[in-house]
Amino acid sequence: MNACPVCGGNKFRFLFDKEGSGRKIFSLYKCAGCALELLRPFPSDAEIDGCYQGDYFTKRTDRGYDDYFSEKVRSEIERVFRLNLRDLDFDDYEKTLEKPFSLDIGCAAGYFVSYMHERGWNSCGIEVSEPCVDFAKKNNLNVIKGDYLQTEFPYKFDLITMWATIEHLKNPDRFIEKILHDLKPGGMLIVSTCRRGISFSKLFGKKWRFYNFPEHLCFFNSKNLKRLVSERGFSVNKTVTYGSGIGRGRDVKKKIADFFAKRFFLGDMILLSAQKNLVPEELECLQKKRLEEFVVLSPKRN
Repeated sequence: MNACPVCGGNKFRFLFDKEGSGRKIFSLYKCAGCALELLRPFPSDAEIDGCYQGDYFTKRTDRGYDDYFSEKVRSEIERVFRLNLRDLDFDDYEKTLEKPFSLDIGCAAGYFVSYMHERGWNSCGIEVSEPCVDFAKKNNLNVIKGDYLQTEFPYKFDLITMWATIEHLKNPDRFIEKILHDLKPGGMLIVSTCRRGISFSKLFGKKWRFYNFPEHLCFFNSKNLKRLVSERGFSVNKTVTYGSGIGRGRDVKKKIADFFAKRFFLGDMILLSAQKNLVPEELECLQKKRLEEFVVLSPKRN
């Protein structure tokens, strides 16, 4: 069995077994070193890929969506994007860029790719689900089907995002390392994922809404998610939590629970933004560029 992708540890504590898709039983463990929860052993690649090729995006189940390709779902997802970017103070970063490039990993139907295109970005996405890629291409979006770890891009990005994607990965450490390579100096990474630790997830035990096996493989808390990113060349800018899993739709109970989840950092979803650290050579070039800009912009003295 593989070592922990966050801390490299090999000591794990068994938590519980739970039935997943295909009525197969999966086992959840907790890393003794960093508290990451993960399935052990991981399902096979074929088993994982098969989860996203059928009706995962069209049929409402514990593990799937209710017609992900509908306009209603698209509108709701875009609403969440807007709130997430606002909470991360993304506009402040965006204002510093000219003709920026973005990549969304695990982009599904390409809704974030479309959203960023409408904001004026050169946006693209990569996805493993063939139905999603077909849908995105029909909508003229720059989305490719493939394994991100095996894909080389002809340019560097100002922004790379993983919206509710990292929990689906066997090797999130390798993804973060490649993202560092694919970003421009100072480029931004945004990650959202379900959150364990001190959160509303504690109320539900095995029945927590994100314990969907085998689609979800890894479950982070705030500390080990920050560690995964910061130990691989990033500086964390901001983290935000939201969501309670209590109530449905727009009922009062849900509104109250979601308010407390966000206000008191108790959400069972976490957002993280981080920027690629500059190596000494890049820092020197950036400082030189800023000095040149200062000289040009400074008023001449008589």
